[in-house]
This record gives sequence, C-alpha cells and structure tokens, in this order.
Amino acid sequence: MKVLDEKGKLFGKINLIDLIVIVVLVLVVAAVGWKLAGSQITDAIANNNPTIRYEVVCPKIDPDACEFAVTQVGGQLMSNGDLLDGYITDCVIEPYLETVLDADGNAKQVEDPASHNLRFTIEARVSEVANAYGLGSQELRVGKSHIVKTVELEFNGYITAMEEVTANE
Repeated sequence: MKVLDEKGKLFGKINLIDLIVIVVLVLVVAAVGWKLAGSQITDAIANNNPTIRYEVVCPKIDPDACEFAVTQVGGQLMSNGDLLDGYITDCVIEPYLETVLDADGNAKQVEDPASHNLRFTIEARVSEVANAYGLGSQELRVGKSHIVKTVELEFNGYITAMEEVTANE
C-alpha cells in the first residue's frame, strides 16, 4: 500500500492538504488555550511546591560585611541573575572561633576579633528535583555548601538546619 495514492490521499483515506489544515488548526487552538490558561497552569504547579525554612552559616566574614548583611533582612534571593521565591528572614552575627594550640600542644578554641560568622535564616518556595529540594541552581541539603545571594550581597556558607513549613497539597 502506497503512502500517497494517485489522488493525493494519504493511505487512500485523507487528502494531504486537509491533513495540513487540521494540524494547523489544532496547533492554533492549543496556542490560544495555552495563552489563556498557561499562567494559571504555571501558578498551580508553582503553588504545589513546598516552602522550606533553612539556616546557612557563613564562616570567617569581615565585621563590616557582617554589619551590612544584618541590614538585608527581607532581601530576595537570586540565582544566575533571576530573582527567586526566597527571602532572608533573619541574619545574626556570631563569634568566629578558631582552634589553636597552646604552649603544651593542647587544642583550644579562641575567638577571632577580626572575623565573625553570619547565620542566615531563609524561607523559600522550592522545587523537588532528584530526591532533593532545589532553589535556583542549588540543591538544599543539610551539610551542603550554599551561596546566599541577593542583588546587594553574596556569601558562601553551608546549610546547618532545614524544615518544611508547608507541604504539598
């Protein structure tokens, strides 16, 4: 059996021109439907994502940078130039402790006055990817390194705690 017969019909059933017109009409209807309902579908998918509260400790930060970071509570997170659905909800300056050896060779913790730790609390609506939570281009896992980045600041640290605030419904 020929695909296109002598009358121009596909498999002897439908005219090739009619098939092209049907395909174009289906595509137009799909495009109009997506234009009208696409944002609602995207919002419904986004609203299914859980909200996570997590803490990030950024060690050995300059005191002036720490003072600035505290003023950025409420700042919106970003990744690769795009703003994310995540915000800094708290920022606390903590002492930075270094381990040094005393005269007897025993290790002890000493506060470094030239550096501090920053502890950020962040709430973000996250996606679930590869059995982990994702925010922008980063995976969220306790113990994993994490970049806290807004329009005005960027610090490297690691995640120390994480809890789900709202679950998928």
